Amino acid sequence: MPRLMRMVGKVNRWFKSDAQPLLDAGDVPADPLGDLRTSNNGKLSVYQVGQNLGDVERIARALALGRDRIDNVGFVLFDISLLEKASIELDQTDGKTLDPAVNKSHVDLINLTGNKLVALTRLILLEGETGTVLEKRIVKLVEEGLDSKELPEKVRQKLSKTQP
Repeated sequence: MPRLMRMVGKVNRWFKSDAQPLLDAGDVPADPLGDLRTSNNGKLSVYQVGQNLGDVERIARALALGRDRIDNVGFVLFDISLLEKASIELDQTDGKTLDPAVNKSHVDLINLTGNKLVALTRLILLEGETGTVLEKRIVKLVEEGLDSKELPEKVRQKLSKTQP
């Protein structure tokens, strides 16, 4: 089954062990909901990920380049089947990163409501995964992307701001 990836601010918000008491009580912690902020009338941006670690890293690299500075990228990964469990619809739309290949893997979760976001948060906490691509690795991935021409040359300016 395909998986979906969402960049998150702090991975520790998504630790199942910390959330377990609330999950057992039928609730969810509030903090992870902040990472699922919607825009444009109930849409949430995510990326389709294959089974390859390189897909996760490439998406993380593209998302890191959208920030003011290159930094660690925390993320959650979850199976696309969770959308059906939460009654969430999917819409294929191009992303807006500096990596055209990553843009093709972008999808929006649409027609979201508060209850659907809470349901999705609960399912991700129960069945999803968390991870972080460290800044040092992101820098290496950016250098590789420039060398392979996967990224536009203008990215070099952002890279030079992060290196001593």
